[in-house]
Amino acid sequence: MEIIFSSILATFIIGLSFGAGACMFTCIPTLGVMLLAQDIGAKETALQTLRFNLGRMTAYALLAAVSGLLGASLVKQLDMSHANLIFAAMLFFSATLLWKKGTVTGCSSSAGQKKQFRAGLFGMGFAMGLRPCAPLAGVMAASALTGSAAYGLLLGLSFGAGAIVIPQLVFGYGLGRAGAEIRSQLRDKQQLLARTGASVLVLVGVGVGMGWLSL
Repeated sequence: MEIIFSSILATFIIGLSFGAGACMFTCIPTLGVMLLAQDIGAKETALQTLRFNLGRMTAYALLAAVSGLLGASLVKQLDMSHANLIFAAMLFFSATLLWKKGTVTGCSSSAGQKKQFRAGLFGMGFAMGLRPCAPLAGVMAASALTGSAAYGLLLGLSFGAGAIVIPQLVFGYGLGRAGAEIRSQLRDKQQLLARTGASVLVLVGVGVGMGWLSL
């Protein structure tokens, strides 16, 4: 039990370190664009960020659990080009939602639109998580050594929990409050912001899908 606890704590710390570095910066052209391009308050910004992060966490847990079940890391079995295409597809889907929102005069989000954006962000986070980074590859290898799907799941969840802490604070709460001031100054340009954000997501999606861009 002590070994399991130590392993869970270690993967949490690894995830925390990862989330405070490369992971947070890769979220800027995707999550950051989605949040800034919408006329939403601090609470909705935090909720949308949480959906994105839960998508990532779910993917990490799934990969680690399957690695534990099979007794072998999935890193070599995963086709990165396919994972990139899935991620690109989710970026295109989110861009479509953002562009459609930009065609609506007034651009304030309805309940249905908020649900669609949250679903799109969960899918975007999940697809991003299916593309293993070096720290996640280590977690998957450790999960494989346990030979248990349950232990692998715990390691994946602890890594994911650590990885989402800093991005949730920075994007969910920091950007939610700072973005409110930016949006208030650009409220009359909300339609332009939405369409610009959608265009950026499409460009990022094309780059990821073609293998030109790695996030």
